[in-house]
Amino acid sequence: MAWTRTGKTVAVLTLVVLLAGCGTATAVDTPEDAAPRASARATLIGRVSKALDETYTAEYEWSEGGTVTVWAAADGTWRVDVPSWALGGTVDVSVAWTTGGFFQCAAGRCVRLAGITGEIPKDYDPKVQLPFVEWLPQLLDRHLPFAIAQDGDCFTLTPNTVVVDPPIPPGEWCVDEHGTVLSVESSAFGTLELAGAPTEAVATVELPGDLSDAEPLGRKAPVEPSPSVDPSATPAPGATGTPSPATSPSPTPSPEE
Repeated sequence: MAWTRTGKTVAVLTLVVLLAGCGTATAVDTPEDAAPRASARATLIGRVSKALDETYTAEYEWSEGGTVTVWAAADGTWRVDVPSWALGGTVDVSVAWTTGGFFQCAAGRCVRLAGITGEIPKDYDPKVQLPFVEWLPQLLDRHLPFAIAQDGDCFTLTPNTVVVDPPIPPGEWCVDEHGTVLSVESSAFGTLELAGAPTEAVATVELPGDLSDAEPLGRKAPVEPSPSVDPSATPAPGATGTPSPATSPSPTPSPEE
């Protein structure tokens, strides 16, 4: 069938063209809204999540002196070597958690401190292991009672409410975007600062000593025993500190006698 253009058709087409031209807006590209910047708390939680998945062996310079070594083994066991901690700073110790429980090791022997679900008694707790094995998971709590401020890779935790006993002490954590703990500052033990790139994790933690039934070592120096005195012993002359009386000289006879 042939298409016949009539006057009515021309009028309709003209009207369509006119209507199409009216109100036509030129498309203008508008930049997308910038993604909102993550809060310091959200950033810290994201980095801590990565840190909890990390296994490594790392050394940290300790503000109290010496180098603390952290062993986060592939099977979840851990060990922390603490220099000059026991007996008044004269003995190095290690604290460890294995499938046998919590242990303290020093001078080639290891003492069991608690069962696998227990905790290290406070008298034998150097505390430098706490950021890696106890406090780090708590940083995932979005309701942690701290205001968190970020400066680069570092996050400062400041109490924002009156808390009698916060779950972890305030301080500063530096954690990079890969989940590596760069440093931790806390009033509980001072400051730990990463001394070099972490190395590959061991498969499992080995205790650095033989199991023993000996008593664990505390932080304080041993008390020096006082000298014992045998009450049955006869004191030597002058032993009490009282001077012996001087012996009077025998009188010399005069020549007239």
